Amino acid sequence: MGLEIGLAGRGPARWLHAFIIFLILANVAAVVLESYPPYTAAFGRAFWWFELFSVGVFTAEYVARLWSVVEAPRNKGLNPTLARLRYALSPLALIDLAAILPFYLAFLVPVDLRFLRVLRLLRLLKLSHYFPGLDVFLYVLRVQLPALMAASLVMLVLILFSACLMFILEGEAQPEAFSSVGAAIWWSVVTLTTVGYGDVTPLTPLGKVLGAVIMLLGVGTVALPAAMLAGRFSEEIQSRRGQLESLVAEMIDDGLLESAERDEIDRVGRELGIPSETVHQIVSSQRSRVRAGAFCPHCGKPLRPVD
Repeated sequence: MGLEIGLAGRGPARWLHAFIIFLILANVAAVVLESYPPYTAAFGRAFWWFELFSVGVFTAEYVARLWSVVEAPRNKGLNPTLARLRYALSPLALIDLAAILPFYLAFLVPVDLRFLRVLRLLRLLKLSHYFPGLDVFLYVLRVQLPALMAASLVMLVLILFSACLMFILEGEAQPEAFSSVGAAIWWSVVTLTTVGYGDVTPLTPLGKVLGAVIMLLGVGTVALPAAMLAGRFSEEIQSRRGQLESLVAEMIDDGLLESAERDEIDRVGRELGIPSETVHQIVSSQRSRVRAGAFCPHCGKPLRPVD
């Protein structure tokens, strides 16, 4: 299952993943460059061959992942067909499929090239295979979804409420800018998010007071979801690190860490989204702890073998 190791792997697997990451980023660059007509005219054929090569690589990667998923520890004892079907319906597999499907659909259904170009940007999501931290972030998003929806609801109420008030206060003074509540929503969103484009501004005294209040409310309201995610993300990282530390402490408690145990620690670290450098630090820290307790504090003689 070298495809699942990511950049934490060693040797050929690490180079393969680095190549695929480079290819993903190169595809994004190609999408941007193709939007310039002079580049399309000069290098259109090169862009086509590059797209063909990229789709071939991504298709081979998708098929290899789908075929080898039965070897994953979590699928031991599971029917191979069922294991592959379950993987094919997983979010990461659907992302991989979305990265290549538009290319093949273009041969069957007429597709606007501009729309197809946007779909190719979905290949950026394939990076989630190679950066475990993204998996942690997506998990935090899923856990915090109810709280984020509540915060979004508060923002929506503030936007609509302030738009209605601004329509009442500024509608007569600026009939073009605030011709309706719908038109005032643009000002409300820009002000509440503290972006402040300046294309529409209140002129009446009461309108300016309302604008100041909305800006002050926006500072806290818009920052609230970010603060919630940051706090929960930090808690999740610490929780996963604690799980791995407990596992390492249990395996190294006898003073020895066999290669099979180290492989298991690396596998669990990858599943928890913990970088390999952090895993190494945890193992080194636990080894130091065991060594410190492996000698008699009185005579200095070893009490048990130390790796």
